[in-house]
Amino acid sequence: MPAFAGYATLAIGAALLAAPRAATGPLGLEGQETAVRVIGVADLALVPGLLRGSPRWPWMLARAALNVADAAYLHRVAPRSASPPAMRAGAASMLVLTVLDGTTALALRSAGR
Repeated sequence: MPAFAGYATLAIGAALLAAPRAATGPLGLEGQETAVRVIGVADLALVPGLLRGSPRWPWMLARAALNVADAAYLHRVAPRSASPPAMRAGAASMLVLTVLDGTTALALRSAGR
């Protein structure tokens, strides 16, 4: 799971950093490119630990914490977006990922990994 999360985080983080308007444009979030880039950089900071860390559980826990921050951001900007329901759904999805990542972190910690 950490490797899968690491590769997904790498792809998403790189895309958000390199082309934030690909996300902000369709969502109607003009002016939010810097915030989206910051999310991308935060994602990329987790990648080395998710892919090669030892142990990996702290990195999964950090990813869970970042998911909460991402969910809060999406919820906060939803009213200004072109599709508030889609943004709220995105925030809810991030909270689901938080549970998955947190559960994975606990399981890895219990296994000493």
